[in-house]
Amino acid sequence: MEFVTAHGAGKPTWAVDIGGTKTLLGRLGGGVLTVVAVIRTPDDPAVLAAWLRRQVPGRVARLGVAFPGGLDEDGRVTAWPNRPEWVGYGLRDALGRIARAVVLRDDGESAAAAEAMYGIAQGRPDALVAVLGTGLGGALVLDGKVRRSAPADPRTLGHLAALPEGSCGCGGTGCAQLALRTLPPDDRLGDGLEGWPDGLRLVAFLGDLVRFLSVPTVVLTGGLLARPVLRAQMRVRMAACGVEVLVPARPGLSSLLGAAALEMAG
Repeated sequence: MEFVTAHGAGKPTWAVDIGGTKTLLGRLGGGVLTVVAVIRTPDDPAVLAAWLRRQVPGRVARLGVAFPGGLDEDGRVTAWPNRPEWVGYGLRDALGRIARAVVLRDDGESAAAAEAMYGIAQGRPDALVAVLGTGLGGALVLDGKVRRSAPADPRTLGHLAALPEGSCGCGGTGCAQLALRTLPPDDRLGDGLEGWPDGLRLVAFLGDLVRFLSVPTVVLTGGLLARPVLRAQMRVRMAACGVEVLVPARPGLSSLLGAAALEMAG
């Protein structure tokens, strides 16, 4: 996966994207992001930390980490609806055995930073970035800068109410990311997402959100956007909301690239 970055051919950097389904370890060097290893995200965070120690050669200077849950100022997990077993785990301390400095950030914010700085949203000062994977994450880019979410709060874009019903692991009802639970295979999506009623509600929610915020561009990314029919139908439906719709070539790697950018930026 190649990117033109402002950092040139500097020292290679390491990054981790911890997701609800899988975790990616990557290395960025010379403008090329390489996925070094992938593992299914375990219920026990100590298992993941041990796996990462086996993958990274020695103790590196810095490590950027994209994470979908809530963290306190010490890097301890305060909440993660998709992995409640992680609550209370000292993530920064555990990864400190891999790197002398660990930079942690919300995965949606990481994806937004990646696409705004190096990816498909370059040159667009205002955009909503929606990350569709195991859950729904995202962030706002305003005046070229990613707006940070509230500290220690895992209730990101996917936990805003958008559906008429459904209980979410966060304790809420009707959270937007619950739409992903009913996502059918591509051959059953139908024209214009007609085979996915909750998907139509999700698109309507995102469309209302960008109109309210007066944001002209929506970036759709995340692992689910690798599905060609879903990608095409989401683009058509979102474009009907009157906004520019962008999808990166490798949507499953946006958060990993953002984590690598965090490592470089410090």
